[in-house]
Amino acid sequence: MIAERPGSTTKATVVGYTAGSVVTQADSLATEEPLEIRISIAGRSRTVAVTMRTPGADFELAVGFLFGEGVIARRDQVVGVSYCKDTDLPVEHLYNIVIVELDPTSEPDLRPLDRHFYTSSACGVCGKANLEAIALRGTTKVDDAVTVDPNVLSSLPDKLGQVQAVFSSTGGLHAAALFTSQGELIGSREDVGRHN
Repeated sequence: MIAERPGSTTKATVVGYTAGSVVTQADSLATEEPLEIRISIAGRSRTVAVTMRTPGADFELAVGFLFGEGVIARRDQVVGVSYCKDTDLPVEHLYNIVIVELDPTSEPDLRPLDRHFYTSSACGVCGKANLEAIALRGTTKVDDAVTVDPNVLSSLPDKLGQVQAVFSSTGGLHAAALFTSQGELIGSREDVGRHN
């Protein structure tokens, strides 16, 4: 049996009560499924996190998570990213496990991943062992010369809303976008988890 990749929306039947009668209608809900993130170095694989997410940009999420947590510092540390191909797994898990293959010379620091409970679709700070664990790692200061016209800045929420297809159909997803200082959209992603 071939696994079907989960979608970002799930069809559902909604039952409501209006003006004394029961009303049934079709609706779309935002999908939320677990994603297991594994790293692989020289053929050895290890699970480093499980997070909840809206299926879609899983590879970006996995690599971004590893960068944001300080496990990797540079793009060239990533050799490849793939879904799990383990034929012993139940077929429904195959698209819920992402393996990030790291350069064999990588020695990732997994200490930043230390949490005292599972990773949820919350902000990503929850469960950290102490305040020092939430310090930003591997970031650089934004160039002070960058300025954004207030009119451009105030136009960005509407521009983001125009590309939120899943939010438009479900009414319930977080989104993030990257714009130039002139307000041109570079990219956007939607996800149930605001840290994703």
